[in-house]
Amino acid sequence: MRYIVLVFLYLISFPFLSRLWGRLVKIKKPEGFVKKVISFFSSHYKIDMSQYSGEITDYDSLASFFTRPLDPEVRPLINDPSMFLSPCDGKISVLESVAANIATQVKGRTFKITELLRKEIDLSQGYTLVTIYLSPRDYHRYHVPVGSKAVSYIQTGWRLYPVNKFSVETVNNLFIKNERVCVKFNSDLGEFFFVAVGATFVGSVKMDFYEKAVEGKWITVNREYSQNHELGMFEMGSTIVLVIPDKMIGEIKVKEGDTVKVGEPLFSLKKAEKKSRGNKQ
Repeated sequence: MRYIVLVFLYLISFPFLSRLWGRLVKIKKPEGFVKKVISFFSSHYKIDMSQYSGEITDYDSLASFFTRPLDPEVRPLINDPSMFLSPCDGKISVLESVAANIATQVKGRTFKITELLRKEIDLSQGYTLVTIYLSPRDYHRYHVPVGSKAVSYIQTGWRLYPVNKFSVETVNNLFIKNERVCVKFNSDLGEFFFVAVGATFVGSVKMDFYEKAVEGKWITVNREYSQNHELGMFEMGSTIVLVIPDKMIGEIKVKEGDTVKVGEPLFSLKKAEKKSRGNKQ
């Protein structure tokens, strides 16, 4: 049975299937049928539209509904320079400290961080890895967690496996196999990495600064972003992996298994903590 499941996951991981899905969900006609599909999707995943702009009937394709924007009156994104904020809605599936080239995919399965990033970094100084899973019901746009500069990025990976709990527990090196965009950011406190991992039937992974990349090559960006700036979106659910040096991290505000919303604090920044302690003295 396990062999059959692995074969099935392998077959649906070919990117052309997800590209086809990406085209299908952009179809806008017949309007009545598209509206029914959107309504079914919203009902099936119990999506609370009070948090989002407009009504279900305002969206003209399933793709536009997947990437629906938040209602800024109901869910405003408030900057806090003392905090490293969650870049997205989702569930924290992994939160761990690492000092070697190994990270947890799920209990019993690991992967090499440098293979995820396609870049050699000195992990001995200590890093924290945060994996956030976005389900199909979540807000699918992602934002910059702290004021910083996007220095460069790489698009890599050759498969699109599902990233749900079952697949992550079944497929070795899933995040390394899947298509993804890794972005290197520089902040006042240090360099960190933001990885947007694609998944089966995610039509595409979009970033603010590019439309199409050269596979396997780091490309210079050098663009400044303010905290909470919208960086990009998934055209369905997927995963964000953050790789952050411990020298940036103060008090951790979340734990594994927590559900987070975009703009909520993941941890305080060490520089901000030192400054606040100084102000109290």
